[in-house]
Amino acid sequence: MRKDAKKYMNSVIDVIIKKYCLSEIEAYKAVKESFLYDSLIKFPDETLHDDIETNADFVYQDYTSEHLLQM
Repeated sequence: MRKDAKKYMNSVIDVIIKKYCLSEIEAYKAVKESFLYDSLIKFPDETLHDDIETNADFVYQDYTSEHLLQM
């Protein structure tokens, strides 16, 4: 992963931690399992222009909906 993409991913993780009170490990896991991780690897130039907080919201929603389905 490119250095700027890694920085973007860490910013999304920070937003998830602060906004949704997840642990750092859980926030990292949410991002790693999401569309965002693949997008940062395959399409970094396009993804880096997306809003960080919006992507954090999408990642969190996807992560929590998966956990609710497993219950």
